[in-house]
Amino acid sequence: MTKSQRRIKQTIIASIYLVILSTIIFLIVINLFPPTIMVIEDKPLIQPLQVIKSGKIDLGNGRADFWVELSNPNDDYGVSKLEYNFILSNSDASESIRGGDTFILPGDKKRYILLLNISSEYELQNFEIKQDPVWSKLSKSSLPELVTRNISLGISNKVGNAFTVFGILTNASPVNLKNVQIISIITDDSSNIIGVNQTLIRDVKTTESRDFEMIWQEEFKNATKDNTKIYAQSNVLSDRELLIELQQGPIFER
Repeated sequence: MTKSQRRIKQTIIASIYLVILSTIIFLIVINLFPPTIMVIEDKPLIQPLQVIKSGKIDLGNGRADFWVELSNPNDDYGVSKLEYNFILSNSDASESIRGGDTFILPGDKKRYILLLNISSEYELQNFEIKQDPVWSKLSKSSLPELVTRNISLGISNKVGNAFTVFGILTNASPVNLKNVQIISIITDDSSNIIGVNQTLIRDVKTTESRDFEMIWQEEFKNATKDNTKIYAQSNVLSDRELLIELQQGPIFER
């Protein structure tokens, strides 16, 4: 073997040992210090709630009702508890804050929040959501079906000649509901809101029909059935609002 061949052989052997040594060192390092793998979650893009408009209705007896219209642009996400403040002020600039909480169902493009029977000396300065909503996933198609029918309005003798909106609510969904909130919005011919009210029906079983009525002390002379909108909703985002779960499966994934 020539001197040149011997050097080539030595170089090849040294290279093999170097590869083996490098591999051993790599395996030791990778076991002692495993690499950090970043997992990027595919978080849904949830759009914020929108305050569409608000208003005040002077009841003519030193009292007033206030209303705010919200919109939820998310079809698959709702809020089981939304805390809010009506910020009011009067002529001497003193401020009054009236708080409350409600819920927003998925895809609810017209959600009315009411503040009823307040001194008419106040004006609505602002409506604020107190904290960031905690969103819950629920398909809009999974919402319970609540049907209102036989809507009528006028003076009712059985409630002291007060102006009344009357109707029938049917729970057409396959679950019993603990609370059903019903809101009435009355508009004039120009779509201006002239009357608002709300009531609560408790323990509405599946397929059950229940009467409801909302009362005002003053008559709305221009109010008609055609310009009276009834919104019936139940907070199915909260387990406590369901009296009995579906036996075949949950109404939504928890």
